[in-house]
Amino acid sequence: AGAGAASLRVSAQPRVAVISTGNELIEPGQPILAHQVRRSNAHGLLAALRAHGFHALTDDHLADEAAVLRRRLAHHLESADVLVLSGGVSAGKLDLVPGVLDELGVRKVFHQVAQRPGKPMWFGVAASGALVFALPGNPVATLVCLGRYVLPALHAAMGAAPREPLATVLAAPVEVKPALGFFMPVRELHEADGRRLALPCPTQGSGDFVALAGTQGFVELPPGPRSYPAGFVVPYYGW
Repeated sequence: AGAGAASLRVSAQPRVAVISTGNELIEPGQPILAHQVRRSNAHGLLAALRAHGFHALTDDHLADEAAVLRRRLAHHLESADVLVLSGGVSAGKLDLVPGVLDELGVRKVFHQVAQRPGKPMWFGVAASGALVFALPGNPVATLVCLGRYVLPALHAAMGAAPREPLATVLAAPVEVKPALGFFMPVRELHEADGRRLALPCPTQGSGDFVALAGTQGFVELPPGPRSYPAGFVVPYYGW
């Protein structure tokens, strides 16, 4: 008003559909068999999206059946701006998501990233312009890919200025097995000598959801070396 503007052009929040896939997933509180697992990814994704200010959210759970996936994903592609899936993107016989998305006319931009965890990640764009992020089903990989790729993409789509990750210093040495880019959960410590410290909190694999308790985010270790000394500077992403 002070600048004389009678109206403003603003961005709208994207409509985000959070979709979990898998016959083995059981809701919290329901009876569970030995071969089944709790449906936790969707709850983690929804909570993280809400924490970052996104509220136009829907939640769906789909069985590993091609007909079901085709019908429900077609619906979400028409009604949402962004689809965030978890599961069904690896190389197993029930990993049907990439094939079904191709049948629905979603153009694959990439499938697999040279990183751990989260290597099987898939990303594509529908004819409508809807963005499709198909994340791995293991929960640590799911949340890492959300923080590293999905959230920055959502902010960019809304016209927000890029948010550079915080430069952080490892408070302890780290050794990793794969010579790929590696995402390590951390506890953020106080600043010392003008430096922000992060204490590495390694997991027992990308399925170790419980290990994330008490962590504030993760750091990105570059590919190549397998040993990173205390004091090594890395980018930090909060959950």
